[in-house]
Amino acid sequence: MGELHATVVPEFLSNSAPVEQSRKRLSKAVIGVTLGNMVEWFDFALYSSLAGIIGKTFFHDDNPATQLMAIYATFAAGFLIRPLGSLIFGPIGDRYGRRTALSLSISLMAIATFAIAFIPGYASIGVFAPILLIMMRLLQGLSTGGEYGGSCTFIAEHAPDKRRSFFTSWLEFGNISGFLIGGAVVSLFNLTLGEQAMSEWGWRVPFAIGGLIGLIALYLRLGLEETPVFKEIQKSEALQKSSPGKKDSLFRLMINEWPQLLKCMGLVTVFNVTYYIVLGYIPGYLENVLGYSNSFSLSLGLAATLFMLVLIPVSGLLADRLGRKRMIICGCVLLIVMAFPCFMLLHTGQVGFLFAALLILTLGQLFFEGAMPATLTALFSARVRYSALAISYNIAVSLFGGTAPLINTWLISSTGNQMIPAWYLIAGAVVGLISILFVKDSTGNPLPK
Repeated sequence: MGELHATVVPEFLSNSAPVEQSRKRLSKAVIGVTLGNMVEWFDFALYSSLAGIIGKTFFHDDNPATQLMAIYATFAAGFLIRPLGSLIFGPIGDRYGRRTALSLSISLMAIATFAIAFIPGYASIGVFAPILLIMMRLLQGLSTGGEYGGSCTFIAEHAPDKRRSFFTSWLEFGNISGFLIGGAVVSLFNLTLGEQAMSEWGWRVPFAIGGLIGLIALYLRLGLEETPVFKEIQKSEALQKSSPGKKDSLFRLMINEWPQLLKCMGLVTVFNVTYYIVLGYIPGYLENVLGYSNSFSLSLGLAATLFMLVLIPVSGLLADRLGRKRMIICGCVLLIVMAFPCFMLLHTGQVGFLFAALLILTLGQLFFEGAMPATLTALFSARVRYSALAISYNIAVSLFGGTAPLINTWLISSTGNQMIPAWYLIAGAVVGLISILFVKDSTGNPLPK
């Protein structure tokens, strides 16, 4: 994040105190909000990496497969409850302030993550162990429902119009880096403590670290200023209270946004389907379907993730210069044209072709990483922006994004067609392309009021 300050300076190059304060407020907003989102993906990496140990600790069954299914079901429960979280935190963000909602959501996330580190196992308290774990996962899911939409809104409303894509792209940088850091922390503890100590108590330490990071993010968020957009809303509401005019209800405003909600869900579908297939599913596909080794498949996935991570800010810069709509269209077209050929390359058995195929698909995702957050934020009017973005985003993710690996695994098993993921990517890209064609490009323009 040190590079962020250096990049921000030219936009606000001035010796005046107000401009310098604006620059600092923007940098603090990006860092404080991004760190909170890192906690979510840090936690995601912990569950993925420690699923076996957690299953043995909290679920009483001699069958490892049953334990693993139980812990994945617990993880899914937190995932599926995200839309409810958006219904809770979205209205808070629109009525009481973006900072207020984001502070509450990260508080809940930090408490739940920290608590998991101290829940006794099944051997100590019996059935209460999985019950407590599930409760903490549900709290984490509720928190997550308010995170992404609120974070996008907060950064976008602080960012200058001409560089909104760049600054909101750091949110995606934080998400992916949180996932990588979580996996790295687990690997480090595995190497340092050994398998036995890790199973007995070592697995709890990363969750404690996640809770502490969440508390740091809370501290930073409490020090942030409310967005200029929400301050204007407060002034407007104060005037409405003193005038005889009738103020529209939140429900009425949301009803007026229904076309934008559908567009948002379509864009989020291609955004998340591509992410979960390319970076989340393909490594397992290479191992379980095509027979490559676990270490090779994971290394290939890590290389693709690092490739994308480094280029996310570049993607944000390009979106500001070339136009967000153009970037998203390019990403959708690339996936429609190249998804099938790329999956054919995965079947060749040639390492060079494997890398080329995965990098092409990752490039498709990169077109979205820089352009999508600012595009989604600009779909909605200020008074319902937090709620509308959070609700539409989380419904689409729960239905089409996070379920993509499970659905593809089931379809391949049912049909025997190993090209199912390519068709799934193409379908998601078609949905995204149709959606973006109905969206007016707002690159460089102020957010809707």
